[in-house]
Amino acid sequence: MAEPAATSHDHRYFADLYQAHDDPWDFETSWYEHRKYDLTLASLPHSRYRWGLEPGCANGALTERLARRCDHLDAFDFVDDVVARARRRLRPLNHVAVHQERFPEFWPDGTGDLLVWSEVGYYLTDAGLGVAAAGIRRWLEPGGTFVAVHYTGPTDYPRTADAVHRWIDDTLAFLSPVVHLDDEQFQLRVWTRRR
Repeated sequence: MAEPAATSHDHRYFADLYQAHDDPWDFETSWYEHRKYDLTLASLPHSRYRWGLEPGCANGALTERLARRCDHLDAFDFVDDVVARARRRLRPLNHVAVHQERFPEFWPDGTGDLLVWSEVGYYLTDAGLGVAAAGIRRWLEPGGTFVAVHYTGPTDYPRTADAVHRWIDDTLAFLSPVVHLDDEQFQLRVWTRRR
């Protein structure tokens, strides 16, 4: 039997990064990250969400901020140490669940009204985009918000920020764009699922 196609960038890449450095992207100290978090939250069209989902939560820096806007929030990553760090950070927030799962395969049971892709979409392979599309169709409720924000500088990832956002526009016809921000370092897009 043939191996299934890889759905995202080599998982060892992330495990190696976190083994070499506790905070390889400087989530805690970088002005880029803090400004991006602020703009991401400001772009949300609703003040409150019933159920949010954040894949690739890393150490929970953005998760902690998103939690203030959600009645329930599921966040996940797959690297043991980083999931443990996120769980410690978010332990006081009993409406936040941190899972050790893989993106884009993991989707919680039920449906929700906020999906946040903060620098995760460009790791998806072609097979991964198909899995992600099916998950979004099933999980995101009518009227729900989908946010995608991605770095626009040079990377060695499977696709660029622009390619991810174009794919969302071209493939997920049930979404309507509501925010389009091109910063000098990142692109921020927000869509609403049509009712």
